[in-house]
Amino acid sequence: MTAGSAAFASYGLHHLGPLDQHAPMLALLALTLTALAAAALGATVTPKPPTASVIVLRGGPPTITALESSEAEFCASLHAAALSHGFFVTLGDRFLSQYYRAFADSPHAVAMVATVDGHPVGYLVGCVRARAHRQWVLKNRGVRLATSAAAALSVRPALAVRFARTRLRRYREALRRTPTAPSGGTQTIARDVAVLSHVAVLEGARHTGAGTLLVAAFEEAAREAGTSVAFLTTLVGAEGAGPFYERCGWRGGPSHLTPDGLAMQEWTKTLTPRSVS
Repeated sequence: MTAGSAAFASYGLHHLGPLDQHAPMLALLALTLTALAAAALGATVTPKPPTASVIVLRGGPPTITALESSEAEFCASLHAAALSHGFFVTLGDRFLSQYYRAFADSPHAVAMVATVDGHPVGYLVGCVRARAHRQWVLKNRGVRLATSAAAALSVRPALAVRFARTRLRRYREALRRTPTAPSGGTQTIARDVAVLSHVAVLEGARHTGAGTLLVAAFEEAAREAGTSVAFLTTLVGAEGAGPFYERCGWRGGPSHLTPDGLAMQEWTKTLTPRSVS
């Protein structure tokens, strides 16, 4: 993860631009940090270690259902375990839980959980209208996410310095950018693009096909929303999921470095409308 700071707070965990689901969150955090630089926010707030999940499967097929807000803690725990490369993980379990609740509540997003034998084994979150989701989050969850992120940074000076050095300036500029202005670069894609932000499956359940079903359900939701292109990024190399997305019909694109120096590859998929019989 891979999935927000002073202006909102990801996913994000990824990048700047109309497809960047972390930009609004980190931009909001940037503003919050500036305003609360002298305040001792949440001095007792510390990142919560991920909760270990142990399940025994009897072999039933995965079931995909809408993610409920109450299941956000499961997503946060699995995110910390499976997507630990992202900056959002360092902000702690409380922030991650709020981050996933925003996807579950947004009318422009998709949030799904996969269960096997009644046990949650994986999840997927993304947005079917990137720009609309970003604006909804800024308006409805921005202050909450920014405050949570700022509280986490206030008790972790080294992390706050890392944020200021690698992200503060970029995200403040992103917040000032007009909503209709393209950001340029390899990530500039039509505003109606769907963005698959995070998908993860428990290690012991990766043989069930849950990941494939989650991605297929996301693609179908994007089609139904009238979106023609889907976008995601994943780590380059063996730690990334490139081969998995290739099997799902996605096309690999250019690579770039994150502010932390991680190599990420962009993937896209054209969502052909279903033919009407």
